[in-house]
Amino acid sequence: MNWDYIAGFVDGEGSIIRRKRSFNVVISQTNFKVLDEIRRFIGNGYVYSLTKRKVHWKDAWIYNTGGSRETYYLLSFIAPRLVVKKNLAFQALNELKKRFSEIEDEKRLRARRLREGKVLRKKGLTYRAIGRKLNADFGYIRRLILGKI
Repeated sequence: MNWDYIAGFVDGEGSIIRRKRSFNVVISQTNFKVLDEIRRFIGNGYVYSLTKRKVHWKDAWIYNTGGSRETYYLLSFIAPRLVVKKNLAFQALNELKKRFSEIEDEKRLRARRLREGKVLRKKGLTYRAIGRKLNADFGYIRRLILGKI
C-alpha cells in the first residue's frame, strides 16, 4: 500500500464531495479488504457497508474520510499524484486551508472576548453593557462567561 495506489483508487473509484463548508473523500468498492487496508494505511476514516438496492447486486462498502482535517490530510498526500481529480483536490485543499484559518480566527476572538468579558464582569458591568463594549450579543457573552459555550 502506498500513496500512488490510493491516488489511483480515488481517481478511478472515488469522489471528492463538498459538504456545506467542508469536503469528504469517498471511495465505493465491492472489496471490503481493499478499503480497510486503505483506511489502515491512511490512519483515519471509516468503512461501512452500503445497502443493496437490488437483490442481485454484490455487497458494497464505502470508505469515507470522516471530517475536514482527515480530508485535508489525505488530499495533501494524493493531490499531486491525481490525474482526473487533481484540480478539484487542489481547490478543496485551498478552501479547507482557508476554513481552518477562519476557525482559528474565531477561536482567538472567542478567547479575547472571554478574557475581556470576565474582567468587565468583575468590574460590575452587566452582560448587556459587556456585549455593547465587545460588539457581541449579550446572551452570547453571558453564555461565554458562564462557561456554557
